Amino acid sequence: MTNAQKKKANALEKKTVVAVAKLKLQVRRALKEIDTLMQNVSDTFDKTGANLLIGQDDVGESFGLQRIKRKRSKFESKLFREQHNDLYYKYCNDIEYYEYRAIGGDADAQ
Repeated sequence: MTNAQKKKANALEKKTVVAVAKLKLQVRRALKEIDTLMQNVSDTFDKTGANLLIGQDDVGESFGLQRIKRKRSKFESKLFREQHNDLYYKYCNDIEYYEYRAIGGDADAQ
């Protein structure tokens, strides 16, 4: 794209960019917090032997977590690549995509 084709974002588009960046940063922080808390939750489930834990917040609303054991198959691509290198590369495709990384707030402090 040449410079002549580029246009500046208008105020509404800039607000949308800010909203998306803020939400992505909130999600990142929330996922980090969940990862930190999950070890304690897992230990509590192991200690109690329960498959459902329910608690109440300060307002009296009930929230809970249910532990469900799942089983699924996983394709071991690394092992397949080692054992069938030519076949692996025959079906590998390069892809090109855009990643949108949020910038601002405390995101730069990673």
